[in-house]
Amino acid sequence: MTLGTLIAFVGVVMLAYVVPGPDWMVILRYSARSRRYGFLAAAGVQCGLCVHMAAAALGVSTALLHSPVAFTVLKLAGAAYLVFLGLQALWQSWRKRRGDAPAADETTIVEAGPGRVFRQAFVSNVLNPKAALFFVSVLPQFLDPAGSAAAQVLVLGFLDIGLGVLWWLAFVLLTARLSGLMRRSGPRKVLDRVTGTALVGLGVTLAATN
Repeated sequence: MTLGTLIAFVGVVMLAYVVPGPDWMVILRYSARSRRYGFLAAAGVQCGLCVHMAAAALGVSTALLHSPVAFTVLKLAGAAYLVFLGLQALWQSWRKRRGDAPAADETTIVEAGPGRVFRQAFVSNVLNPKAALFFVSVLPQFLDPAGSAAAQVLVLGFLDIGLGVLWWLAFVLLTARLSGLMRRSGPRKVLDRVTGTALVGLGVTLAATN
């Protein structure tokens, strides 16, 4: 694996992170309210990538994506979960809130415990077939045929996850600056409606993708 190959891989990975998608919407929704919850959501997303990486290294992802039935089930499950998260955000934006006073702590800002934030981000990533597709279709293009495929998948996979950690660290620190604004119900409702609509749209788009 040459230096040029690694640089090209880094470029592709960073482009994938920068382009908004389901992970963006999930992490944005929580990081704009609380830096702690933003980091938890980011950790959930990256742990989900670890599952995809392990599955690719073991050949599970390849077998899954080459089975039309299994791929369709994964796609529909992922789409349904994104729609569920989107509708949940929309519901929270429409239900009545008790005034616009600033919350006493981040627990009242986010209507979910730490475990739930992590779990939602983790499941949304694991059920995203596009994440699995990356490790099966895109990543193999950077492998050296002379080396061990499984070992190279792990090396590039960990590089992908490490770059993601840096990206989400910067992303959460930047969006967490909005947390003061998000303590008021008006902007919080707007964010919930924007991210909720985006998640529903992403879910519907995923379900309709061949």
